Amino acid sequence: MCLIMKAKTKFLVLFLVFFPVGFFTYSTSIFPGTMNNSSPLVSALYYGTSNYDITQSVTYQVEVNFSLTHNSGIGPDDDYWFKFPRLNNRMPNSTQTKYTPPYQESVLLYNNVTGYNPAEITMGKNDKFNNTYDLFNATLLPTDEVSLDQKYVVKLNAINFQDISDSEIGTYDMSDEIFALYCNYSEPYYERDDASLIALSNSTVDVGDNPVEKARKIHDWVSDNLIYNASLPVQEMGALWAYTNLQGDCSEYSSLMITLLRIQDIPARKVTGFLVSNNPSLRPKAGDTWSFYASDLGFNMLGHAWVEYYVPDIGWIACDPLWSEATNYFNRIDFLRFNLNVGANFFFPPFYTMSEFSNPMFAHSNGSYNFDYDIKITVLATNLSPSGTIPILLIVFITVGVAAVLITLIIIIKRSRKKDSGY
Repeated sequence: MCLIMKAKTKFLVLFLVFFPVGFFTYSTSIFPGTMNNSSPLVSALYYGTSNYDITQSVTYQVEVNFSLTHNSGIGPDDDYWFKFPRLNNRMPNSTQTKYTPPYQESVLLYNNVTGYNPAEITMGKNDKFNNTYDLFNATLLPTDEVSLDQKYVVKLNAINFQDISDSEIGTYDMSDEIFALYCNYSEPYYERDDASLIALSNSTVDVGDNPVEKARKIHDWVSDNLIYNASLPVQEMGALWAYTNLQGDCSEYSSLMITLLRIQDIPARKVTGFLVSNNPSLRPKAGDTWSFYASDLGFNMLGHAWVEYYVPDIGWIACDPLWSEATNYFNRIDFLRFNLNVGANFFFPPFYTMSEFSNPMFAHSNGSYNFDYDIKITVLATNLSPSGTIPILLIVFITVGVAAVLITLIIIIKRSRKKDSGY
């Protein structure tokens, strides 16, 4: 009997030791995010990009539906002109997105326009910044409608750039088209020849800094010194205004950082699009959906702007000086933002104003209309890193299980001693 009880005791001790380990291992399939993610990080030197890691990713389905109905006008009909941006496939091996890490892997599954003038349509046109958009015109009678429907599968990659040493940075070619597009003196609202902005840029960086070190100091200055103002008009205010007033929205934060970088002869550009959420801690899961709309009655779309700067042999590095006020977004970007435009001539559905939004989504000759612009986003798959926390219920379950084993073990040992002593 004593040998049997000892064997049982030994079994329980082993169970007590290995139960938590086995349960933790098993729990990763029940409570995802409680242990380390086994997915490898990706970094590559190809097509002029390097030193980046794809740390997380989310694959979305994006459905775009736009319709416009002509109501009335001066005459029996009205002329409309439409320009719709596409969600670009932003990959290193794309000739349209040269030197760009895989921020946005986009596949257009469906693209259909109805109600347009057959002789006046251009699909998939690229501008000088290699933004892709569809152009079409329509002559509409009262109650006539024109519509555009698109469907994409888009994988947004969270990308983080590693520490970059001087030896890994190539040499700028000042004759490259990148400098003509993204480091010039001619663009409005990027006043790189202003004396006060030149003084600010030069005093923020050190002469011996490499481009990444300069970018970090400029990014930090903008993030630390500007105050966010959500009540500004959609109209672009520009870098000089942002510096003079030390405030702005995402556009002013971006414009000021871009201008201070260009003063240091570092090509930089603004990126615009829309967000799934303005909560950086959001962790989408398969099946999640969001619906955004814009119409003549209102909108709930989350437009946003951020920055990319160019470093030879590294590529276009993304930053968000506004979001860095809460979480560090220097040399990293997340999986919550869809890109529509880079460079300039930005437009955001369905509004059109000056500067970055200088190209309208649509324009017309006279009359009145009603329109609806809807975007539905569905999460298809995720590859997210662990949240770093263990659910409370899991902790309680393990604690109760271990306590039960201990109590059982104590009872068995006591009973064994009683029987061995003859009681």
